[in-house]
Amino acid sequence: MNFRKRKIQSLPSSNRRGGFTLIELIIVVAIIVTISGISVPYLRGFIISERLQAVSWQLVQDLKTVKEDAILYQQDLKVYFCTDPAENRNFYLFETFLKNPLTLTHYNPGDTPDGKHFIRRDLDYKIQFDVHKPFTSYGTVNSKEYYYVTFYCGKDYHFRGQPSAIDTIELVDTSSGKKFYVIVDLAGRIRMSGTHP
Repeated sequence: MNFRKRKIQSLPSSNRRGGFTLIELIIVVAIIVTISGISVPYLRGFIISERLQAVSWQLVQDLKTVKEDAILYQQDLKVYFCTDPAENRNFYLFETFLKNPLTLTHYNPGDTPDGKHFIRRDLDYKIQFDVHKPFTSYGTVNSKEYYYVTFYCGKDYHFRGQPSAIDTIELVDTSSGKKFYVIVDLAGRIRMSGTHP
């Protein structure tokens, strides 16, 4: 067997590439910084909108639950919104069943939520109710002011699921001032919107 040694030819040094040049790296970094600078504010606004929508959606679902339970259990049921002081405008309370159905006794904001028939819902992401006070004044309990809406079961002069008042609940992101709205109309329809109705 005859093996011949072959000479391995290498490329001339001018044709070899060892990586990126400093100029190329600077250009890529500049492009990334520019794109980031443009997209970050839009991304932040998108995240805030998504959070507001999530909180509004939860509120819509809770209001619908109260309305449906009022019809199902044939009981007028209430939702309480904490509106004052400002640092406490971040929760609401709602009934899914009366405190005492025999005497038609409602839960009130001073009662401890049990998580089943009387529920407290805290607003996530540092979102609060705006200064607008929705529905009907309940008064002050434990140094907190509450407003409420009742969903009727359908007895007396009310139709099933009718709210005691119509109004718009304004939710605001405290860091940006951006708002979202939950609307309860005369027919008892509950919806959310990114623009004031």
